[in-house]
This record gives sequence, structure tokens and C-alpha cells, in this order.
Amino acid sequence: MTHGTGGASRGRATWLSRPGVIEHVKGAGPGPLLLCIGGLHGNEPAGVRALEAMIETIAARRRHLKGDFVAVAGNLQALGAGRRFLAYDLNRVWTPARVAAARSPDAANGSALDPEDLEMLRILDVLDEVAERRRGPVYVLDIHTTSGGGGAFTTASDTPHNRRFAIAIPVPLVMRLDQHLEGTFNGYMDHLGYTAAVFECGQHEEAEARLRAASAVWLAIHAAGLLDWRDAPEAAAAYRALRHAYRGFPRVLESTYRHPVEPADRYRTRPGFRNFQRVRAGDIVGDDRHGEVAVPKSGRLLMPLYQEQGEDGFFVVREITAATSETVAGAAEVAPSGG
Repeated sequence: MTHGTGGASRGRATWLSRPGVIEHVKGAGPGPLLLCIGGLHGNEPAGVRALEAMIETIAARRRHLKGDFVAVAGNLQALGAGRRFLAYDLNRVWTPARVAAARSPDAANGSALDPEDLEMLRILDVLDEVAERRRGPVYVLDIHTTSGGGGAFTTASDTPHNRRFAIAIPVPLVMRLDQHLEGTFNGYMDHLGYTAAVFECGQHEEAEARLRAASAVWLAIHAAGLLDWRDAPEAAAAYRALRHAYRGFPRVLESTYRHPVEPADRYRTRPGFRNFQRVRAGDIVGDDRHGEVAVPKSGRLLMPLYQEQGEDGFFVVREITAATSETVAGAAEVAPSGG
């Protein structure tokens, strides 16, 4: 994993002494801090690769940058192994109680720490430095990929500031996923009072996933207020490209069902299902040790599981036909002129 390029900030020695910090770019003036993290799941390297590839370009804009940009790699050990996780899912443990336990001096209880214990402590150190060195509000973009194909989307906790941030990326916005999931990193960022969103940039091995990740980072840089359209032409180009690519998709959806799975279930999704594919209640989408698995509700399928590890067999989402005026206004605010 790289640890920075030329043009970084004066705070380089402090930040970049931490494993997993790809780069910190300190802007010429005070402003928001944008933290972008990829690879919380080790079989999802697209976000990390995108951040590594674009950091030099961002650093070159330092004179125009208002605030700070921090790029971080998530589960380093799992990324090295190419596995979602080694001991437990690093994106399901970010509850206040679990964080407090991890910070406890006797957390190990005399036994060796699991790999994800060490990764969590390392990321908490980065978050401590974010809290200490911030020069304005904090924004967080958590970048993921999915095992099933069919397109990118964003999700965020259901608050006005999170919705506005997420909808700056013109792909489907899926609300209320967090009602099914406990301990996500995004949820903990919301608990800390930060503005945060998740960007799912496509299928793990899809060549376009890294390009979409870079597009989302540029749009997050603009939405957070670090650069305007003039100083971030990549953001304006990304907005137009993504809006064109996803013009036939619903703009805002909500999660209505999650199918939980455990290893003992031996669940397998049947081949051919994709994100946002329409399904009807009763459609068979997979099999487990009890037999066929049917969708209990009509809607659109999301994140069908096509990998060995994972606790979510699939989700069902439905389109919100009348998005709130606040959400629609958020979309209008970020559109580049002439886009």
C-alpha cells in the first residue's frame, strides 16, 4: 500500500506515519475535511486503487483546496489476502459499545487480538487525528463494491445533510439500508456527527468500478466544499457521465427487506441476478439447506450475494415515487452549470 506522493501537506509526517493512510493533502486555507476510505472489505480494492491513482492530481490542486483531503485504506490484512475479512466483518462492528471495548486497556483479556481488532484500532487512531486536526466540518465517503453486477448506488443515514451529500453523486440513492444493518462504519460516522455516505461503485472485478469510484471522490470533493467546479473539472465531467449512465434508473429508493444468511445456511444465489432487477413476491432467487429461497416482497433486487463470505443474501428495495422536496433540492444544488 502506498503512503503518499509529492505535494502533500505540512502535516505529512504525523498523518503518513500511520499505516493505511494513503495521503493527506492540506489545503492552502481552512475548510472542511473530507475522509475517503476504501477497502473496509478486503475483496473490494477498487476504492483503494482509485484513491492511489488520483491522489497526485488532488495534491497538485493544493493552492485551490479549502480544507483537507485524507485518503485511507481500510482492512489492510484482508486486502492483502483478497478476502472480505479474516476473523470478522470490519463493517459490522462500529457501534459505540464495541468501539469503547476496543479502546479499553484490557481489550485483549490476555489473549491475542484478531486481525480485525488491530485494523479497527488503527482506523480509530486515524479518526482521532481527524477530530484533532480538522479545520471545519467533516465529510466521509466510504467506497465499496458488490459481488453482484448491475450498477452503482449510494446510501446514507436518513438525515438532510447526509442525503444532500449522497445525492451529489447522480446514481440511485437507496435509503434505509442502515435499518437492517448494525455496526456499519457509515453509521458510526453519523454517530460522531459527521456528514457521511456510502458509494457502491459496481461489481468487484468490473473494470469500470475503479473509474466510478474516482468519479464519486471528485464529486464528494466538490459537495464537501473543498473545490468548486472551476478548480475541479473532473467533478463536472463525472457528474455528466454518471447522470447519463444512470438516466434510466430510479433516483431514490428505500430498502424494504433483507435476507440474512449464516454459513450454516449454505445459501447460494442463483446465477444471473443483478442490482435493481425487478422481482415479484414469490420469485425464486436462491437456494439454501432448506430448499428454494423466494423473494417475500415485490420490488427491485439489490446486492444478491455471489461470494463465499457475507451475512446478506439479498435486499429488496422499492422506488420512492415522490422524493421529498429537500432531496430534490439537494440534487439541483450540485448540478454543474450546463450539465
